[in-house]
Amino acid sequence: MQLTSSRALRAHMPYLLRIILGRFGRLSALHGSLLGIGVLGVVISVVGFEDGSLVPLLLGLGGILASLVGILAQIVEDWQRVSRIYRDTRINPFAAEYAAPYDGWSRVQFHEFSSVHSEDVDARLRSDPDIPLQIESALWDVPPECEGVRRLVRVLLDFDDDKIRLSDDLLPDTARVRVQKTQYSAHVVTNLLGEVMLREQRRRRELVSSEAVLLRNGTIPRLRYSSCSNHLGVDVVAVTSSGRVVLTLQGDKNDTNQGMLAASGSGSMDWKDLRHCPDLLRLVKSTMLREMSEELGLRSRDAVGLGDVRVLRYVRVTNWGGKPQFCGVARLGEVNEEVRGIERRYHRDHFSIDFDPEGEAGDFTRAVRGYVHDHAKRISFPLYETLDVLCTWLERDADAWPWLMTR
Repeated sequence: MQLTSSRALRAHMPYLLRIILGRFGRLSALHGSLLGIGVLGVVISVVGFEDGSLVPLLLGLGGILASLVGILAQIVEDWQRVSRIYRDTRINPFAAEYAAPYDGWSRVQFHEFSSVHSEDVDARLRSDPDIPLQIESALWDVPPECEGVRRLVRVLLDFDDDKIRLSDDLLPDTARVRVQKTQYSAHVVTNLLGEVMLREQRRRRELVSSEAVLLRNGTIPRLRYSSCSNHLGVDVVAVTSSGRVVLTLQGDKNDTNQGMLAASGSGSMDWKDLRHCPDLLRLVKSTMLREMSEELGLRSRDAVGLGDVRVLRYVRVTNWGGKPQFCGVARLGEVNEEVRGIERRYHRDHFSIDFDPEGEAGDFTRAVRGYVHDHAKRISFPLYETLDVLCTWLERDADAWPWLMTR
Protein backbone atom coordinates (compact mmCIF):
# COMPACT_ATOMS: atom_id res chain seq x y z
CA MET A 1 0.00 0.00 0.00
CA GLN A 2 1.43 3.36 -1.01
CA LEU A 3 0.97 6.15 1.51
CA THR A 4 0.02 9.64 0.39
CA SER A 5 2.36 12.34 1.67
CA SER A 6 -0.22 13.56 4.24
CA ARG A 7 -0.83 10.05 5.62
CA ALA A 8 2.90 9.30 5.76
CA LEU A 9 3.47 12.57 7.60
CA ARG A 10 0.80 11.79 10.20
CA ALA A 11 2.10 8.24 10.71
CA HIS A 12 5.45 9.63 11.85
CA MET A 13 4.12 12.74 13.62
CA PRO A 14 4.70 12.94 17.42
CA TYR A 15 1.55 12.83 19.54
CA LEU A 16 2.21 16.30 20.97
CA LEU A 17 2.34 17.86 17.52
CA ARG A 18 -0.94 16.13 16.63
CA ILE A 19 -2.54 17.65 19.73
CA ILE A 20 -1.22 21.14 18.93
CA LEU A 21 -2.47 21.04 15.35
CA GLY A 22 -5.78 19.62 16.52
CA ARG A 23 -6.30 22.39 19.07
CA PHE A 24 -5.50 25.16 16.58
CA GLY A 25 -7.76 23.42 14.08
CA ARG A 26 -10.75 23.67 16.43
CA LEU A 27 -10.32 26.80 18.53
CA SER A 28 -12.92 27.35 21.25
CA ALA A 29 -15.27 30.29 20.83
CA LEU A 30 -13.50 32.21 23.61
CA HIS A 31 -9.92 31.68 22.50
CA GLY A 32 -10.77 32.03 18.84
CA SER A 33 -12.49 35.36 19.52
CA LEU A 34 -9.62 36.62 21.66
CA LEU A 35 -7.12 35.68 18.98
CA GLY A 36 -9.18 37.34 16.25
CA ILE A 37 -9.69 40.54 18.27
CA GLY A 38 -6.02 40.59 19.18
CA VAL A 39 -4.88 40.31 15.56
CA LEU A 40 -7.40 42.99 14.57
CA GLY A 41 -6.05 45.31 17.29
CA VAL A 42 -2.48 44.87 16.05
CA VAL A 43 -3.53 45.54 12.44
CA ILE A 44 -5.42 48.69 13.46
CA SER A 45 -2.44 49.96 15.43
CA VAL A 46 -0.16 49.47 12.44
CA VAL A 47 -2.29 50.86 9.61
CA GLY A 48 -5.24 52.61 11.22
CA PHE A 49 -3.84 55.49 13.30
CA GLU A 50 -1.39 58.20 12.30
CA ASP A 51 -0.98 59.60 15.80
CA GLY A 52 0.96 56.52 16.93
CA SER A 53 -1.44 55.55 19.74
CA LEU A 54 -0.28 52.41 21.54
CA VAL A 55 -3.69 51.49 22.97
CA PRO A 56 -4.87 49.29 20.05
CA LEU A 57 -1.45 47.64 19.89
CA LEU A 58 -1.38 46.87 23.61
CA LEU A 59 -4.97 45.60 23.57
CA GLY A 60 -4.21 43.50 20.51
CA LEU A 61 -1.09 41.97 21.99
CA GLY A 62 -2.97 41.33 25.25
CA GLY A 63 -5.74 39.51 23.37
CA ILE A 64 -3.26 37.38 21.44
CA LEU A 65 -1.32 36.56 24.62
CA ALA A 66 -4.50 35.63 26.54
CA SER A 67 -5.62 33.43 23.66
CA LEU A 68 -2.27 31.65 23.39
CA VAL A 69 -2.11 31.08 27.16
CA GLY A 70 -5.61 29.55 27.08
CA ILE A 71 -4.78 27.36 24.09
CA LEU A 72 -1.54 26.24 25.74
CA ALA A 73 -3.47 25.26 28.87
CA GLN A 74 -5.85 23.17 26.75
CA ILE A 75 -2.92 21.53 24.95
CA VAL A 76 -1.30 20.60 28.28
CA GLU A 77 -4.61 19.20 29.55
CA ASP A 78 -5.11 17.17 26.36
CA TRP A 79 -1.55 15.82 26.52
CA GLN A 80 -1.96 14.76 30.14
CA ARG A 81 -5.23 12.97 29.39
CA VAL A 82 -3.95 11.30 26.22
CA SER A 83 -0.93 10.05 28.17
CA ARG A 84 -3.24 8.41 30.71
CA ILE A 85 -5.70 6.78 28.28
CA TYR A 86 -5.30 3.07 27.65
CA ARG A 87 -7.30 0.16 26.29
CA ASP A 88 -8.22 -2.39 28.89
CA THR A 89 -8.91 -5.70 27.13
CA ARG A 90 -12.06 -7.40 28.38
CA ILE A 91 -11.50 -10.56 30.40
CA ASN A 92 -14.37 -12.19 28.51
CA PRO A 93 -15.54 -11.15 25.04
CA PHE A 94 -18.63 -8.98 24.96
CA ALA A 95 -21.82 -11.01 24.53
CA ALA A 96 -25.43 -9.91 24.20
CA GLU A 97 -28.66 -10.92 22.51
CA TYR A 98 -29.86 -9.27 19.31
CA ALA A 99 -33.09 -7.44 18.67
CA ALA A 100 -35.48 -8.82 16.02
CA PRO A 101 -35.04 -9.93 13.29
CA TYR A 102 -31.44 -10.84 14.17
CA ASP A 103 -32.56 -12.88 17.18
CA GLY A 104 -33.63 -15.59 14.73
CA TRP A 105 -30.35 -15.68 12.77
CA SER A 106 -27.85 -18.55 12.99
CA ARG A 107 -24.96 -18.17 15.42
CA VAL A 108 -21.31 -19.10 14.85
CA GLN A 109 -19.03 -19.37 17.89
CA PHE A 110 -15.27 -19.90 18.28
CA HIS A 111 -12.90 -18.99 21.14
CA GLU A 112 -15.87 -17.45 22.99
CA PHE A 113 -16.35 -15.01 20.11
CA SER A 114 -19.52 -15.15 18.06
CA SER A 115 -21.49 -13.68 15.18
CA VAL A 116 -24.90 -14.10 13.60
CA HIS A 117 -25.82 -14.64 9.97
CA SER A 118 -28.84 -15.51 7.85
CA GLU A 119 -28.74 -18.50 5.50
CA ASP A 120 -31.22 -16.71 3.23
CA VAL A 121 -29.07 -13.58 3.03
CA ASP A 122 -25.93 -15.66 2.37
CA ALA A 123 -27.61 -17.62 -0.43
CA ARG A 124 -28.72 -14.37 -2.01
CA LEU A 125 -25.23 -12.86 -1.85
CA ARG A 126 -23.70 -15.92 -3.54
CA SER A 127 -26.01 -15.33 -6.51
CA ASP A 128 -24.46 -11.87 -7.11
CA PRO A 129 -27.61 -9.78 -6.73
CA ASP A 130 -27.85 -6.14 -7.75
CA ILE A 131 -28.36 -4.19 -4.50
CA PRO A 132 -28.00 -0.45 -5.27
CA LEU A 133 -26.35 1.93 -2.82
CA GLN A 134 -27.97 5.09 -1.55
CA ILE A 135 -25.15 7.40 -0.47
CA GLU A 136 -25.86 9.86 2.33
CA SER A 137 -23.88 13.11 2.06
CA ALA A 138 -23.55 14.02 5.76
CA LEU A 139 -20.77 12.67 7.98
CA TRP A 140 -22.09 10.40 10.73
CA ASP A 141 -21.31 11.75 14.18
CA VAL A 142 -20.71 9.64 17.26
CA PRO A 143 -23.04 10.13 20.24
CA PRO A 144 -22.25 13.38 22.14
CA GLU A 145 -20.87 11.48 25.14
CA CYS A 146 -18.27 9.85 22.85
CA GLU A 147 -17.04 12.91 20.94
CA GLY A 148 -14.57 14.26 23.50
CA VAL A 149 -12.99 10.83 23.90
CA ARG A 150 -12.91 10.32 20.12
CA ARG A 151 -10.86 13.50 19.69
CA LEU A 152 -8.35 12.33 22.29
CA VAL A 153 -8.15 8.77 20.98
CA ARG A 154 -7.69 10.10 17.45
CA VAL A 155 -4.30 11.48 18.54
CA LEU A 156 -3.10 7.93 19.20
CA LEU A 157 -4.07 6.63 15.75
CA ASP A 158 -1.63 6.48 12.87
CA PHE A 159 -4.54 7.03 10.50
CA ASP A 160 -8.11 8.21 10.86
CA ASP A 161 -9.44 7.37 7.43
CA ASP A 162 -12.96 7.97 6.23
CA LYS A 163 -14.93 4.71 6.32
CA ILE A 164 -18.28 3.48 4.99
CA ARG A 165 -21.05 3.09 7.54
CA LEU A 166 -23.93 0.72 6.79
CA SER A 167 -27.01 2.64 7.89
CA ASP A 168 -29.62 0.08 6.77
CA ASP A 169 -30.21 -3.53 7.72
CA LEU A 170 -29.25 -6.07 5.06
CA LEU A 171 -32.11 -8.58 5.08
CA PRO A 172 -33.30 -11.26 2.62
CA ASP A 173 -35.72 -8.84 0.94
CA THR A 174 -33.57 -5.68 1.05
CA ALA A 175 -33.81 -3.84 -2.28
CA ARG A 176 -31.43 -0.95 -1.49
CA VAL A 177 -29.06 -0.02 1.34
CA ARG A 178 -28.02 3.37 2.66
CA VAL A 179 -24.36 4.08 3.38
CA GLN A 180 -22.81 7.07 5.11
CA LYS A 181 -19.35 8.44 5.76
CA THR A 182 -17.83 7.82 9.18
CA GLN A 183 -14.28 7.79 10.56
CA TYR A 184 -12.12 5.05 11.98
CA SER A 185 -11.84 6.92 15.29
CA ALA A 186 -15.63 6.64 15.59
CA HIS A 187 -15.24 2.85 15.49
CA VAL A 188 -12.71 2.96 18.35
CA VAL A 189 -15.16 4.70 20.69
CA THR A 190 -18.23 2.66 19.64
CA ASN A 191 -17.98 -0.84 18.10
CA LEU A 192 -14.51 -1.58 19.48
CA LEU A 193 -15.87 -1.10 23.02
CA GLY A 194 -17.15 -4.64 22.69
CA GLU A 195 -13.55 -5.85 22.78
CA VAL A 196 -11.79 -3.26 24.94
CA MET A 197 -12.75 -0.72 27.58
CA LEU A 198 -11.31 2.78 27.32
CA ARG A 199 -9.97 3.87 30.67
CA GLU A 200 -7.89 6.63 32.18
CA GLN A 201 -5.13 5.72 34.63
CA ARG A 202 -6.03 6.06 38.29
CA ARG A 203 -9.74 6.14 37.48
CA ARG A 204 -11.93 3.08 37.78
CA ARG A 205 -14.81 3.97 35.52
CA GLU A 206 -14.76 3.70 31.74
CA LEU A 207 -14.37 6.89 29.73
CA VAL A 208 -17.39 5.78 27.72
CA SER A 209 -19.98 3.28 28.96
CA SER A 210 -19.77 0.27 26.63
CA GLU A 211 -23.30 -0.95 27.34
CA ALA A 212 -24.82 2.50 26.85
CA VAL A 213 -23.26 2.73 23.38
CA LEU A 214 -23.55 -0.87 22.19
CA LEU A 215 -27.02 -1.75 23.46
CA ARG A 216 -30.54 -0.40 23.08
CA ASN A 217 -33.15 -1.66 25.52
CA GLY A 218 -30.69 -4.33 26.62
CA THR A 219 -30.06 -5.85 23.17
CA ILE A 220 -27.84 -5.22 20.15
CA PRO A 221 -30.23 -3.21 17.96
CA ARG A 222 -30.93 -3.17 14.26
CA LEU A 223 -28.41 -1.08 12.33
CA ARG A 224 -30.90 1.69 11.69
CA TYR A 225 -31.26 2.22 15.46
CA SER A 226 -27.62 1.67 16.41
CA SER A 227 -25.40 4.25 18.14
CA CYS A 228 -22.28 2.58 16.72
CA SER A 229 -20.12 3.50 13.76
CA ASN A 230 -20.82 0.10 12.10
CA HIS A 231 -18.34 0.62 9.28
CA LEU A 232 -18.20 -2.23 6.81
CA GLY A 233 -15.41 -4.80 6.99
CA VAL A 234 -14.28 -7.72 4.84
CA ASP A 235 -12.37 -10.99 5.24
CA VAL A 236 -11.29 -12.92 2.13
CA VAL A 237 -9.16 -16.05 1.79
CA ALA A 238 -7.05 -16.61 -1.33
CA VAL A 239 -6.99 -20.13 -2.81
CA THR A 240 -4.25 -20.73 -5.39
CA SER A 241 -4.45 -23.08 -8.34
CA SER A 242 -1.27 -24.82 -7.12
CA GLY A 243 -2.94 -25.97 -3.89
CA ARG A 244 -2.51 -23.35 -1.15
CA VAL A 245 -4.84 -21.34 1.05
CA VAL A 246 -2.79 -18.27 1.96
CA LEU A 247 -3.02 -16.83 5.48
CA THR A 248 -1.49 -13.75 7.10
CA LEU A 249 0.05 -13.35 10.55
CA GLN A 250 -1.16 -10.18 12.27
CA GLY A 251 1.39 -7.78 13.75
CA ASP A 252 1.41 -5.93 17.06
CA LYS A 253 0.18 -2.64 15.50
CA ASN A 254 -3.20 -4.14 14.68
CA ASP A 255 -6.08 -3.07 16.89
CA THR A 256 -7.36 -6.65 17.06
CA ASN A 257 -6.08 -10.22 16.75
CA GLN A 258 -2.43 -9.32 17.35
CA GLY A 259 -0.17 -12.31 16.75
CA MET A 260 -3.06 -14.38 15.36
CA LEU A 261 -3.55 -15.92 11.92
CA ALA A 262 -5.97 -13.97 9.76
CA ALA A 263 -7.45 -14.21 6.28
CA SER A 264 -5.46 -13.40 3.13
CA GLY A 265 -7.08 -9.98 3.13
CA SER A 266 -8.93 -8.39 6.03
CA GLY A 267 -9.84 -4.81 6.73
CA SER A 268 -12.49 -2.19 6.29
CA MET A 269 -14.02 -0.27 3.44
CA ASP A 270 -12.60 3.19 2.76
CA TRP A 271 -14.92 5.95 1.60
CA LYS A 272 -12.89 6.22 -1.59
CA ASP A 273 -13.82 2.59 -2.38
CA LEU A 274 -17.25 3.90 -3.40
CA ARG A 275 -15.81 5.23 -6.64
CA HIS A 276 -17.14 3.22 -9.58
CA CYS A 277 -19.15 1.00 -7.19
CA PRO A 278 -22.86 1.75 -7.67
CA ASP A 279 -24.01 -1.46 -5.97
CA LEU A 280 -23.20 -3.31 -2.76
CA LEU A 281 -21.66 -6.50 -4.20
CA ARG A 282 -19.26 -4.62 -6.45
CA LEU A 283 -18.19 -2.53 -3.46
CA VAL A 284 -17.59 -5.62 -1.31
CA LYS A 285 -15.60 -7.44 -4.00
CA SER A 286 -13.50 -4.38 -4.85
CA THR A 287 -12.59 -3.93 -1.19
CA MET A 288 -11.72 -7.61 -0.84
CA LEU A 289 -9.41 -7.35 -3.85
CA ARG A 290 -7.74 -4.21 -2.50
CA GLU A 291 -7.14 -5.62 0.97
CA MET A 292 -5.88 -8.95 -0.38
CA SER A 293 -3.55 -7.29 -2.88
CA GLU A 294 -2.09 -5.01 -0.21
CA GLU A 295 -1.57 -7.70 2.40
CA LEU A 296 -0.18 -10.34 0.03
CA GLY A 297 1.96 -7.80 -1.83
CA LEU A 298 0.49 -8.85 -5.18
CA ARG A 299 1.99 -7.31 -8.30
CA SER A 300 0.28 -6.39 -11.56
CA ARG A 301 1.16 -9.76 -13.08
CA ASP A 302 -0.89 -11.41 -10.33
CA ALA A 303 -3.97 -9.47 -11.43
CA VAL A 304 -7.24 -10.79 -10.05
CA GLY A 305 -10.62 -9.63 -11.33
CA LEU A 306 -14.00 -9.21 -9.69
CA GLY A 307 -15.08 -12.44 -11.39
CA ASP A 308 -12.47 -14.30 -9.32
CA VAL A 309 -14.09 -13.27 -6.04
CA ARG A 310 -17.19 -14.82 -4.48
CA VAL A 311 -19.00 -13.24 -1.50
CA LEU A 312 -20.08 -16.09 0.77
CA ARG A 313 -21.55 -14.62 3.92
CA TYR A 314 -22.74 -11.45 5.65
CA VAL A 315 -22.41 -11.37 9.44
CA ARG A 316 -22.84 -9.13 12.42
CA VAL A 317 -19.95 -9.68 14.83
CA THR A 318 -21.15 -9.81 18.43
CA ASN A 319 -17.85 -8.98 20.15
CA TRP A 320 -17.76 -5.78 18.07
CA GLY A 321 -21.27 -4.76 19.05
CA GLY A 322 -22.89 -6.16 15.91
CA LYS A 323 -20.43 -4.64 13.43
CA PRO A 324 -21.29 -5.71 9.84
CA GLN A 325 -18.72 -7.84 7.97
CA PHE A 326 -18.54 -9.82 4.72
CA CYS A 327 -16.67 -13.11 4.21
CA GLY A 328 -15.47 -14.28 0.82
CA VAL A 329 -13.02 -16.32 -1.25
CA ALA A 330 -10.73 -15.40 -4.16
CA ARG A 331 -9.24 -17.84 -6.68
CA LEU A 332 -5.68 -17.07 -7.76
CA GLY A 333 -2.95 -18.51 -9.90
CA GLU A 334 0.34 -19.27 -8.17
CA VAL A 335 1.62 -16.17 -6.37
CA ASN A 336 4.71 -15.23 -4.38
CA GLU A 337 3.23 -13.35 -1.44
CA GLU A 338 5.38 -10.87 0.44
CA VAL A 339 4.83 -8.30 3.19
CA ARG A 340 5.69 -4.98 1.58
CA GLY A 341 5.95 -1.32 2.56
CA ILE A 342 3.65 0.04 5.26
CA GLU A 343 2.04 -3.39 5.64
CA ARG A 344 5.12 -4.42 7.66
CA ARG A 345 3.66 -2.36 10.50
CA TYR A 346 0.57 -4.56 10.61
CA HIS A 347 1.53 -8.00 9.26
CA ARG A 348 4.52 -10.18 10.10
CA ASP A 349 4.46 -13.09 7.69
CA HIS A 350 2.38 -15.47 5.57
CA PHE A 351 1.44 -19.10 6.10
CA SER A 352 -0.51 -21.54 3.96
CA ILE A 353 -2.80 -24.53 4.21
CA ASP A 354 -1.69 -27.04 1.58
CA PHE A 355 -4.15 -29.23 -0.33
CA ASP A 356 -4.15 -31.38 -3.47
CA PRO A 357 -5.47 -29.26 -6.39
CA GLU A 358 -6.13 -32.47 -8.33
CA GLY A 359 -8.28 -33.86 -5.52
CA GLU A 360 -11.93 -33.40 -4.68
CA ALA A 361 -13.80 -30.84 -2.62
CA GLY A 362 -13.88 -33.28 0.30
CA ASP A 363 -10.09 -33.50 0.31
CA PHE A 364 -9.91 -29.70 0.50
CA THR A 365 -12.40 -29.36 3.34
CA ARG A 366 -10.68 -32.09 5.37
CA ALA A 367 -7.32 -30.36 4.93
CA VAL A 368 -8.74 -27.00 5.98
CA ARG A 369 -10.77 -28.26 8.92
CA GLY A 370 -7.80 -30.36 10.07
CA TYR A 371 -5.52 -27.31 9.99
CA VAL A 372 -8.03 -25.26 12.00
CA HIS A 373 -8.28 -28.05 14.58
CA ASP A 374 -4.51 -28.42 14.91
CA HIS A 375 -3.84 -24.66 15.10
CA ALA A 376 -6.97 -23.55 16.94
CA LYS A 377 -5.10 -21.35 19.42
CA ARG A 378 -3.60 -19.31 16.59
CA ILE A 379 -6.73 -18.95 14.46
CA SER A 380 -8.53 -15.62 14.78
CA PHE A 381 -12.31 -15.62 14.86
CA PRO A 382 -12.75 -13.83 11.49
CA LEU A 383 -10.44 -16.39 9.84
CA TYR A 384 -12.32 -19.27 11.44
CA GLU A 385 -15.65 -17.97 10.20
CA THR A 386 -14.36 -17.36 6.66
CA LEU A 387 -12.80 -20.83 6.39
CA ASP A 388 -15.92 -22.40 7.91
CA VAL A 389 -18.32 -20.83 5.42
CA LEU A 390 -15.95 -21.71 2.54
CA CYS A 391 -15.95 -25.38 3.55
CA THR A 392 -19.70 -25.38 4.08
CA TRP A 393 -20.26 -23.87 0.63
CA LEU A 394 -18.03 -26.50 -1.00
CA GLU A 395 -19.86 -29.30 0.84
CA ARG A 396 -23.33 -28.10 -0.18
CA ASP A 397 -22.88 -26.68 -3.68
CA ALA A 398 -21.70 -29.06 -6.41
CA ASP A 399 -20.69 -26.12 -8.62
CA ALA A 400 -18.47 -24.52 -5.98
CA TRP A 401 -15.37 -26.72 -6.39
CA PRO A 402 -15.19 -26.46 -10.21
CA TRP A 403 -15.52 -22.66 -9.93
CA LEU A 404 -12.79 -22.45 -7.28
CA MET A 405 -10.32 -24.55 -9.27
CA THR A 406 -10.93 -22.83 -12.63
CA ARG A 407 -8.32 -20.18 -13.09
